[in-house]
Amino acid sequence: MKTSEIFEIYSQHVCKPKASFFEQLNLKMVQGKRYGIYIEMLEGLREDDPPLKLIDCHTSGGVKNLGSHHPEIDKALTDGLKAGLDIGDHHLISEQRALLGKELATLLPGDISKTMFSVGGGEAIDLSIKLARGYTKRSQIISADKAYHGVTGFALGACSKSFREPFHWNLTDFKHVPFGNIDILHKSITEETAAVIFETIPATGGILIPEKGYFSEIRETCNETGTIMIIDEVQTGLGRTGQLWGIHGGVYPDEKIVPDIIVLAKGMSAGVYPLSTTSYKPFLEEVFEEDPFLHISTTGGSELGCFVTRKMLEIISEPSFLKHVQEMGNLFQKGLLEIKEKSEKIIDVRGRGLMWGIEFEDELFSLFFTLSMIKNGVFCDYCGNFKQVNKFLPPLIIQPEEIQIILNKIEEGLSNLG
Repeated sequence: MKTSEIFEIYSQHVCKPKASFFEQLNLKMVQGKRYGIYIEMLEGLREDDPPLKLIDCHTSGGVKNLGSHHPEIDKALTDGLKAGLDIGDHHLISEQRALLGKELATLLPGDISKTMFSVGGGEAIDLSIKLARGYTKRSQIISADKAYHGVTGFALGACSKSFREPFHWNLTDFKHVPFGNIDILHKSITEETAAVIFETIPATGGILIPEKGYFSEIRETCNETGTIMIIDEVQTGLGRTGQLWGIHGGVYPDEKIVPDIIVLAKGMSAGVYPLSTTSYKPFLEEVFEEDPFLHISTTGGSELGCFVTRKMLEIISEPSFLKHVQEMGNLFQKGLLEIKEKSEKIIDVRGRGLMWGIEFEDELFSLFFTLSMIKNGVFCDYCGNFKQVNKFLPPLIIQPEEIQIILNKIEEGLSNLG
């Protein structure tokens, strides 16, 4: 079909405001083939242009950590189907869930050894908050004021007001504090606080890097107050920072924090089958002792999805794979800092591994930079809660020459904007 025809159908039957948003930006694009680090659009941005080909530095928020159609992942998916795997039944014991839970227990930090399965990140965050409230018999949840944890019930309550207020979802049990300010956090925790929940590096919040010791102090405070420490590793986990877990050496190599709960999603799907996890320390399982069916997810933890995810974990947990991410991250950081030195428009460059943000002087420039990059062949976007920051999350399989192409295109994009 033609792009214009698809936009018309999408407007009529899916979401007209979204289609209009792209039309107003002169970005009438429909995704076509995806392979490796590339996305091809069905057509070019203008009538006679060849199909637009983009280096994927968005990766759907980290869903495609291994790029698109990684051959080992595709094979795992087809092998699972041939073996007769499907969603399974959520009431029954599952071999594939058992094996994935065991694999996660060997990889997660400390004594985090229990896992329950969901479909998406929001659902997994909801479960983490339910666990904290159910165990502590407290109701208050503290999160960051620029946070994004998903758009479902409890997850939405933990998000920034830009996501909550359009739906009048201002729950009194949820407090929001500045990310990185330990003093305000200390003052906010009360005898009613069930949990604190933070992203290791807030992505939508602007790729924020806390000062060294911030998470260590949170861990200590939670220990002292009986508060559950929940860490959202939906985007920073699974090797994105150059370590398996951002909270466990990924932000600062010598800071290896063990929270009570870690939530994973996005990359858990390996780009082909939706799956998210809520992994926690054994003491929290007390919540389910009276009723093990207290929390269910009908399609969460699909047996086929678990089978594919185990292959993904096998790939990313290889020391050589993580070393590659570290090397590519260092190369990207070096290039970004060199560009910053030559540009008056860039205020800051920050990140870890292959998760980087460029902060510009204002939101409008950031928007135009995003458009310039897309038209020049790189798909990146700005941070929804800190719009003057553009974020780059390329696939973890990216190679040095491809890093250099991105850096060259960033310089070209800046040059095009004067």
